[in-house]
Amino acid sequence: MIKKKEGDYMLGIIITGHGQFATGLQSSVELIAGKQENFETIDFEKGESSEILNNKLKKEVSRMDSQEGVIIFTDIPGGTPFNQSILLSQEDAQIKVITGTNLPAIMDGLFNRELEANDFVNKVLRSGKEGLATYEEKRSNIIKEEGI
Repeated sequence: MIKKKEGDYMLGIIITGHGQFATGLQSSVELIAGKQENFETIDFEKGESSEILNNKLKKEVSRMDSQEGVIIFTDIPGGTPFNQSILLSQEDAQIKVITGTNLPAIMDGLFNRELEANDFVNKVLRSGKEGLATYEEKRSNIIKEEGI
């Protein structure tokens, strides 16, 4: 990992998931917030082995320009991207894994990477949960009256 200037603090972020989950989120992120530093995506493609995914994850973690840690966002708990990310986090305490990723969680995370890793995780989890909602039409209680 490359040393940064003293006072700079930015967690690295990796998104991984089945199919084009990761690059799909990257497309949305870049449309909304532009290209991001220390932000990588790794798709787990049909026909790839868990070993291939593990090697891709290790490569990106080692390339991250962050001494503060790396957060790996995955699509679903129990899936291969999640499992391989967990294995890496067991080898390196600076890696944290978040699963059930959605765009509100990613966006909030991108704008709060100066937080300490545990605070970052807690904030992102709240944002992800709050970002999942149902639309309910608001109806006016005003009774429409006939004109004069």
